[in-house]
Amino acid sequence: MQGYYTLRPSRLLALLFILLCFASLAALWTLPLPAFWGLLLTVVVLCWAGYHLLLDANLRLQHSCVAFRLEEKEEIVLVLRNGRHVPCKVTRDSLVTPWLVILNVVLSEQRGWRSLVILPDTMAADSFRRLRVVLKWGDKSGQPAK
Repeated sequence: MQGYYTLRPSRLLALLFILLCFASLAALWTLPLPAFWGLLLTVVVLCWAGYHLLLDANLRLQHSCVAFRLEEKEEIVLVLRNGRHVPCKVTRDSLVTPWLVILNVVLSEQRGWRSLVILPDTMAADSFRRLRVVLKWGDKSGQPAK
């Protein structure tokens, strides 16, 4: 299971975050809350949306993942915008579908986890297909077909 994948900003992910933000705000504003709490929660939702737009959709923050390298035994190295290489391990609860890949990783150097949301517009079509095959079935390119 090896390969190097470069990520690019995703307009589709940005659109999904914006729609999720508007839906959250619409649900929040229908609640019978005092004005102070409604305003506070509105600011929290807007900050969350702005942070994830910059981190995951536009890849603008210093700790945004701009590339990753899959290695042996479910290991992965995240390449951050600031140039750091962070070794991680892919968890079993990662999701691979034809339209979406969610890579959940556990950081090796420090405690914590991270999720990478990868949509088809995040990388070239061939790379996205290859990534899905490698994550779903493993790298069997060196083995003959049965």
